[in-house]
Amino acid sequence: MRRTLLMLSLGLSFAFMGCAKSQSENCKKLISCSEAMVPGTGASLSQTYGPDGACWKSSEAADACTKACDAAMGGLKANPAFANTAACK
Repeated sequence: MRRTLLMLSLGLSFAFMGCAKSQSENCKKLISCSEAMVPGTGASLSQTYGPDGACWKSSEAADACTKACDAAMGGLKANPAFANTAACK
């Protein structure tokens, strides 16, 4: 019984290893740009979009989060300070 449980848990571990993703470049940029423009916002964004955030636990979440970061960057571009903020380029 123990051997069966061990094999099952190892199989599941290997199955889910490929599902985790790393933080997208778009989300890295969003965090640094947002922090540069509005100090204090980077920490709250990092909880979700940072390298250890919930976004990178599965492929589906990673795709959705990357799209959300793109949309958020589009919103930041409307701020007049965007063009002069080095972290946003």
